Amino acid sequence: MTFPGDRPRLLLILLSLCVAWPALAVDLAWPDGAERVMAEAGASTGFDIATGPHDGATLAIVTVQGELSEEVWQVPGDAGDPVRMVALIRDQLIAQGYDIGFTCADRSCGGFDFRYALPIAEEPIMHVDLGQFQYLTATRGGATTMEHLVLTLSQGGGLGYAHLARITPPGRPVARPVTPAPQPAGADQGVIAQMIATGSAVLTDVTFGTGASSLSDDRVESLAALAAYLADNPAQRVVLVGHTDTEGTLEANITLSRARAAAVRRHLIDIHGTNPDQVAADGIGYLSPRASNADPQGRETNRRVEAVLITN
Repeated sequence: MTFPGDRPRLLLILLSLCVAWPALAVDLAWPDGAERVMAEAGASTGFDIATGPHDGATLAIVTVQGELSEEVWQVPGDAGDPVRMVALIRDQLIAQGYDIGFTCADRSCGGFDFRYALPIAEEPIMHVDLGQFQYLTATRGGATTMEHLVLTLSQGGGLGYAHLARITPPGRPVARPVTPAPQPAGADQGVIAQMIATGSAVLTDVTFGTGASSLSDDRVESLAALAAYLADNPAQRVVLVGHTDTEGTLEANITLSRARAAAVRRHLIDIHGTNPDQVAADGIGYLSPRASNADPQGRETNRRVEAVLITN
């Protein structure tokens, strides 16, 4: 099921109405209508930045440590064209004292291999059209005060997308998202609070076996909490997004991930009486892993369903 008129934007997280984001340290003027839909900050022990294109075998990178802050922006219409946006932001960075480093565009970057070798925000938060994206790096400061900035821009479904990452030396403060307000008693505070604060939450107690689309357990606390939240908030809607490990082809895994999300939707409707109009289901296969698929524990982590909050 999809919500009427929502299909082109089904996997977007629209958070601006759910939480007040703090201003991060890079002061940029975005095009009119731009909306910040994600803001995160925390320490990073290693963030990979490309210093050249992917040549089909390897990618030249530098790995930096420090305080990491990330934003994702969505820009409507022609203003979201990646070529326009990269020119606009490049000029502002230079004016703020940044030195522009490596830049490239879609196929000249290395396409699929380049995009998936780097820590660019994943679907459903950030959309990257492999035939239409821009990548830019910049630095500012001296040897002990060096700041690194990475910008990835793309477009799709009538929207432009921008993922901005900034890494500062360890110990330098960066703004952090505000703590969400307490939620009503009776709901699973972890799942519901996380969904409201970040726009999505992994339903960690919803589990699947390899290749299976049926729930491993009919008693799932996170789904009871989600059902209670939707019942108490009839104007809210969620999309259940299924994910898989990398066993099998991408096409087969997308089909499987959609089946898993659909199974969770059926559980909410059949077991908890959730209004079908409040919940939709989709899947993106193995394109957004949370752990390495090289070991059984990582593959189990990647077999999951996330609840994505859709604002009205």
